[in-house]
Amino acid sequence: MKENMKAAFYYDIGDFKVEELPLPKISAQEALVRVKSCGICGTDVHKAIHKTVKTPIVLGHEVSGEIIDLGEKVTEFKVGDKVALAHHAGCGVCHYCQKDHHSLCDQYLKTNLDPGGFSTHVRVPEPNVRNTMLHIPEGLSFDEAAFMEPLACCLRGFRKTRFRKGDSVFIYGAGPIGLLFVQIAKAFNASDIFCTELMDYRLKYAESFGASHLINPSDNIGVVDIVNEITRNNGVDLVIVTVGHPAIYNESTKIIGRGGDVLFFAESLQGTFPLDPNLIYKKEACFVGSYSSSPNEYATGLNMIKNGKIDVKKLITHNFNLEKLNDAINLAHNPKSSLKIMINP
Repeated sequence: MKENMKAAFYYDIGDFKVEELPLPKISAQEALVRVKSCGICGTDVHKAIHKTVKTPIVLGHEVSGEIIDLGEKVTEFKVGDKVALAHHAGCGVCHYCQKDHHSLCDQYLKTNLDPGGFSTHVRVPEPNVRNTMLHIPEGLSFDEAAFMEPLACCLRGFRKTRFRKGDSVFIYGAGPIGLLFVQIAKAFNASDIFCTELMDYRLKYAESFGASHLINPSDNIGVVDIVNEITRNNGVDLVIVTVGHPAIYNESTKIIGRGGDVLFFAESLQGTFPLDPNLIYKKEACFVGSYSSSPNEYATGLNMIKNGKIDVKKLITHNFNLEKLNDAINLAHNPKSSLKIMINP
């Protein structure tokens, strides 16, 4: 193939450059995919706004597209197939993968799409072809299919908790991730679903997805007091933290009930918080961490979207091309009227 490709390279804060480069060469067990959609993740925004990565680099990892070239040893796919991708792939056989800790596998972060999702094409390495590339179900758009990876992250975290049908769930944050969790809690038959968020328009989305109790802390409403009043001081069964701040993690420990769980789903970049060990001992509380996704949830997530259990179309508020990536990142960083932003190369 003599065709070239384009990629949006990140050089510095506010500095993205769309550049032309040769199409990557693929091996016998790899695939070349034309990118149709790539969602902007909060991690992309953090890297771009705070320059926490070595540059130049092509960001983007929530990818869907069409196979345009395929290694001769790949038998599960064919040229022309529509596929959803995930950026990292564990080996599947090591101690950590066997315990469903795929994201702790030594190989996990060493695998990645080449050059990155904010481009017109990506090379899909052999481990990714084998473990994380899936056919897009009939009827799903590329934008919808690009949610495979973030939805799988949420499903994996939810599955790690001790949630049972009829449990109450409290979700910190009503961004795209928080709203996916609202829908997951609803799909798995939670009873009360609490959601707290500083932006009222996002709380309206949470309500439309099934949240039964909406809290905006900026209204001088005490979150702990509200929870205690509604639950008669029993607390909630599951707290999901999608906003990485020590004060929020600290507050989460005050609203879990006996036998309750807290899912740590956001990296905290601003310090630590105190934790009373008796909370764990006497309340039999469980604190669960979940970083990234695993192959166990990709197909489930795509099927939940297809079957209408999870509505991702409603989360998409903006679409941009590669040339407008910096504008898209800035909009995601200051989301006064946005939720999920998609890049369509």
